[in-house]
Amino acid sequence: MISASTSSPESEGRPWLKEKVYGPKRRRTVELVKRSVDALLKERKRVSLASLCARSKEVDPDGRGVSESAILKNEEARTYYEQHRSWKAVSRKRLRFCQTEKTLALSRIKLNRDLARARLRYLKLTKVELVQRLLLVEQAHGALQERWFQVNEEMLHWRLRAEQTEPQCQREEG
Repeated sequence: MISASTSSPESEGRPWLKEKVYGPKRRRTVELVKRSVDALLKERKRVSLASLCARSKEVDPDGRGVSESAILKNEEARTYYEQHRSWKAVSRKRLRFCQTEKTLALSRIKLNRDLARARLRYLKLTKVELVQRLLLVEQAHGALQERWFQVNEEMLHWRLRAEQTEPQCQREEG
């Protein structure tokens, strides 16, 4: 027995559904969202999805209101909400750059790290972030090189000193 799925509400075979059922629902959502946003703005309250849903129940003559998902799925309602919402999106690029800058100074490079993952991580960075990281790595490399030279110079000094005192120690023993 073959069963036909009826789960697709806007199937191609039933255009009447779109205009007689879903169209009025979309228009109702847009209308309630607009009235709710306007009411919240008039009262100088925050416009958020939660406050919109609560206010739409008060504005709706049926008392049902609209859900968050209805607002987000309805393009016109969502656009109207996003134009008037209290919360403003922070630029992700800037936020990621600031976080990266903090973690760069603290990160340690392990010799046995997964190079493929490191490569993918670098490919996700912007040019500015890569330059910043390169400069920090070069600075750290220069500091390590300078310290290496100092340690080698000190080691050479102690080696020469040991070679000078060795003949004296052999004469005293013998």
